[in-house]
Amino acid sequence: MEANNFTIRKSPCNSPLPELEVPMINTMVACLGVEHRKLNGLDMRLALAAGRLSDNPVAITASQQALRVWDEIRQDLWSHLQIEDELVSWGEAHHAIPSVLLERLKNERQEMRNLIGTLHELSLGLDLVLTAGDRSGFGQTLLALAQTLDSHVERYDSGVMPLILRALFPK
Repeated sequence: MEANNFTIRKSPCNSPLPELEVPMINTMVACLGVEHRKLNGLDMRLALAAGRLSDNPVAITASQQALRVWDEIRQDLWSHLQIEDELVSWGEAHHAIPSVLLERLKNERQEMRNLIGTLHELSLGLDLVLTAGDRSGFGQTLLALAQTLDSHVERYDSGVMPLILRALFPK
């Protein structure tokens, strides 16, 4: 009987990585990098639109622009976050991500959920006649989300993804 070689690398915890795991994780990291560049552009547009809406809540066009950008982000956000969650789980299982960073990621994710929940509640009323204060609150919540997304992308690009790659390709 011939033995198949199923490993090409060792992980930090010295358990073998299956042959397909390395290219799969590497591809996920590369794809997330591309998505983060796209998200950065959308996030900047969201921050600008949200700032305009917060500054001038009576401007209907500012509200519509903020909603359009938020809809663009929202379309891909949950699937994107799920992929990141899987990468973080892999990194945690392979002891690639320090516990301090894992805790920060957990708190950040909870903050995003809270903001998105608030946005959902606020957006339900957008079809109704809203006061300037309602639109201002919506803009401020969008602005808070834009700031959180910006920090999130930076943390992943400069922290999480390099740690994952180091675990995949140890020197």
